[in-house]
Amino acid sequence: MSKILTVGVKEIKKLPIEMQDSVGMDLIERAVAWHELREKIMEGVREADAGLGRRISAKELIKEFRTRHGKKKK
Repeated sequence: MSKILTVGVKEIKKLPIEMQDSVGMDLIERAVAWHELREKIMEGVREADAGLGRRISAKELIKEFRTRHGKKKK
């Protein structure tokens, strides 16, 4: 365990048990999200290495991102 995480755990131990559980659940959710993101990135790298990717211009990338995430042009 890193030094920062050790210090954080020591501070969390000072909180009431209900708050400790809440912080613990938040930490687990964040760790799971990071693992899922890392796996998606590695999947993309494997696909690119296998030649399954496609070239895309910056404008196309931004348009695709906005379509997926509901962002509007300024």
